[in-house]
Amino acid sequence: MTNLKIHKYIIIKYLICYLLTISTLACLAQIFDDNQNPPSVKWRQIKTEHFQIIYATEFEDGAQTLTNILENSIKRVSKSIGIKPRKISIILQNRDVVSNGFVQLAPRRSEFATTPPQQMDYQDWLNSLAIHELRHVVQFDGLSGHFKPPLLEQLGLAIFGVTLPPWFYEGDAVAIETVLTPSGRGRLPSWELPFRTNTLSNLKYSYQKDFLGSLKSITPGYYELGYFMTTKMRRDYGEDFINQLMKDMVKKPLRPYNFSRALVHATGYNTKSWHRKTVQELDSLWREQLQKTSPITYEYFPHTKPQEIVDYLLPQALPSGEIIALQRSYHSVPKIVILSKENTVKEVIKTGIQTHPHFSYGGGKIIWDEMRYDKRYHKRSFHVINSYNLATKSYRQLSFKTRLFSPTVSPDGKTIATVEIDLSNQVNLILLDSDTGAEKKRITIPSHIMIQTPSFDKEGKNIIATATSSNGTSLIEINSYTEETNLLIDWQEQQIERPIYTPFGIVFKAHYNGIDNIYCLEPSKNIRQLTNVSYGAFNPSYDQFSETLYFNNYQPNGYLISKENATHFREKTFEQDSNFFISYYKPLLAQEEPITAPDSTQHKTFASSPYKEVKNLFNFHSISPVGDDFTSVRNFDLGLQLLSDNLLNTLSTRVGFNYDQNISRSDYFISATYKRWFPTFTLQYRNQAQLSNIRMQNRPDELIPLRWREHYTELRTTIPLTFNRLNTIYNTGLSLGTSFTKRYQLSLTDIHIPNFSEVRFPLLAQLYFNRNSRRSLHDLAPKWGQNFNFIYRDLTFDRRTDGSIFSMRSTLYFPGLVNNHSLQVRFNFQERSGNYRLMNDIPMVSGYDQLTTTRVNNTLFLDYRFPLIYPDWDISPLMFVKRIKTGLFADFENFVQQNNLSPRTLGLEVRADLNLLRFYLPNFDAGVRAIYVNEPHTKRLIFTYGLSYSY
Repeated sequence: MTNLKIHKYIIIKYLICYLLTISTLACLAQIFDDNQNPPSVKWRQIKTEHFQIIYATEFEDGAQTLTNILENSIKRVSKSIGIKPRKISIILQNRDVVSNGFVQLAPRRSEFATTPPQQMDYQDWLNSLAIHELRHVVQFDGLSGHFKPPLLEQLGLAIFGVTLPPWFYEGDAVAIETVLTPSGRGRLPSWELPFRTNTLSNLKYSYQKDFLGSLKSITPGYYELGYFMTTKMRRDYGEDFINQLMKDMVKKPLRPYNFSRALVHATGYNTKSWHRKTVQELDSLWREQLQKTSPITYEYFPHTKPQEIVDYLLPQALPSGEIIALQRSYHSVPKIVILSKENTVKEVIKTGIQTHPHFSYGGGKIIWDEMRYDKRYHKRSFHVINSYNLATKSYRQLSFKTRLFSPTVSPDGKTIATVEIDLSNQVNLILLDSDTGAEKKRITIPSHIMIQTPSFDKEGKNIIATATSSNGTSLIEINSYTEETNLLIDWQEQQIERPIYTPFGIVFKAHYNGIDNIYCLEPSKNIRQLTNVSYGAFNPSYDQFSETLYFNNYQPNGYLISKENATHFREKTFEQDSNFFISYYKPLLAQEEPITAPDSTQHKTFASSPYKEVKNLFNFHSISPVGDDFTSVRNFDLGLQLLSDNLLNTLSTRVGFNYDQNISRSDYFISATYKRWFPTFTLQYRNQAQLSNIRMQNRPDELIPLRWREHYTELRTTIPLTFNRLNTIYNTGLSLGTSFTKRYQLSLTDIHIPNFSEVRFPLLAQLYFNRNSRRSLHDLAPKWGQNFNFIYRDLTFDRRTDGSIFSMRSTLYFPGLVNNHSLQVRFNFQERSGNYRLMNDIPMVSGYDQLTTTRVNNTLFLDYRFPLIYPDWDISPLMFVKRIKTGLFADFENFVQQNNLSPRTLGLEVRADLNLLRFYLPNFDAGVRAIYVNEPHTKRLIFTYGLSYSY
């Protein structure tokens, strides 16, 4: 559901000295979500004792509801950590269609994406979101709350990020969300599904693999793993355990492996042994549950290799008897495929980014939804409808800049029903023409109900959907002619999903017996269980021609397909009066004060007022070290900067100094970047020291050092654009900049260098365009990609001097000989004149710094890369290796000017994808490159080593 921002902040700059004591030079970085809303958004705010709620004007009712939830929950959420959190600002983002939330420090704030998802637990979305994210606020303040603005927030963030593993704070938040609400993910069999399936299938992985993930196996994920590990702590050691554990860590903030050592001190188990103990207990409980449910073994298809991770979601029968499904796998991007009767798989079309897997088939048409970026303001996104005609093999996007979810097409293929969620969270069912996308009808859903995944009946008259509210879930039927709505069953404490019409009743997924199975609401209003699987059954569909029910049957390697003839399941009867879910959270109920039902008497109306950005441009929060490159102590810049970032991400300000060890001088700087408008603007000033060498006329063979200081002022404007269509993502942008440099305090006073004292307004222009296909988990690069970057620098505006440089960098991606292999071609060239004639603005060949210096006009790089193995190696607590990969390369220089078109250098590289020190992020890429010098040289073979990281 949510993604706490701190898990992206792995070792922050403040802790360099601490990290050196445990023998690592890991890169330190912090990732912020620094996107903006359109400037047309009008903001309001509600201020209470504990919160500042900032929201768009159209979300007034939702903001009032959420403020009540937060104020009524703060004491209960804080109870087991034993603190009262400081006041925090929460921004409600109602233009983002990706249902999410996060809490961060530096600056301290939280953001809630308010649009409800189409697949969640059985409660109001804002209630679940508020409890989960509020727990993160309490966690922050419990561990590092005494590090406050305007100077110390980033230090607090560093201590939090280094001390707590993500599984702990996310698992604890899921447990609180589960205990303090009527629902929560800890009550859902679907949420624990991969962990339970692995355990019951004897796929019990190491602590690091379960936590850090894998590129070859399905692992539980740190949310699920953390929920069970933290819940077991409180099950075994009581309500106050989390509080005492965090207090122990606060007392010793710089202790290496602080969390694990605190856990040992409290329990006698470190994180690795606690993981083993938790899995052992779960294995016993889940096997007992499996015995009670007495599952049936169903045949499934297609038959895949045991090690191949692949899903065939939402299976639906075609008139030909073939099956159409949405395929997801580690080795390829999502696509809609057709499975033949011979079990072969044929691709229909690759899909784009989806907020949840979905498509619908009817009347020869495939209909699905996708997320679309706003080209500039990434706090705003859209959900659009796409269509593919199987007969004509033609694709069409039917809606633009819409907020439409879970489209379903009528059996005759003429009408689409889709869920619209507007900016106030009002839900409408929209009927569209499937050929043009034109709106045919709009049906308003009662304001307290969210609907999900609608489906037509055989005649196209009635529509069935899942209804979700604060009371639970139900089945809602909507008459598309009369617009009447009717709840077919009482509100349920069930995750009801994807209801469909069949001749024998309404079929849907639920978990009445504690395992996700397929159920039927019969005409008599009796609910009957139709399947009884071992792990989970999902996504039912019915083929009336063969009278067959298809569904997804989850297995250790993914969602495969099973089927059951209607005559068979009519004859079967399953015991469904007992819920055998293990309810791991239940011992915690006695430790907390859960709310079993919403209390309308607690709702009050809070005073609100306009939120003026101009009055809140500056928000100083931290003193931070200067620079982000800590890969070498020799390149370490000593310095500090004062950081300011306003809450809406429109203005970032930096003021500071750094000491350049290479020239033993200090620099001073101030910069500001304003990002509210379509172009972004950056203005910076630096007072900096410089060092170079010159030749004197009277001593032409001697290089004499020259020092000076300079005032450097720069103005730059940029238009960054990102957009996507189907399987392709585009980035393009234009940047223009200029500067003014004033030099003074020359160390050599008796020399005259023409036009040296000032550099007046050089022009910098940059234009880039990138078009790349989406990558699968196993892809080392996009299968197809075209990337071009043009840079032009010119001294036209300074009449005392002249010079220009034009450069082009390009990268082209092509598929390799085998799936997940990649061929990369990079061509770069530059043209220089005047004062720029000695400048290189393009990448050089491998090993260039150790070769004979040449005048380079162009370079060409050919790289062929491919994965070797996915070992999942645990190398003590220091390293976890996920993948070993290799590649061959050849680097050409000035190749179009030579008769001999041979590479200047070529060679082999071997790299590894790994995690260090059990940190979830960043992901490190470490490797060695053997470079062969293809020309006379004192050293024909050169080795270089590299360590990079990504998030």
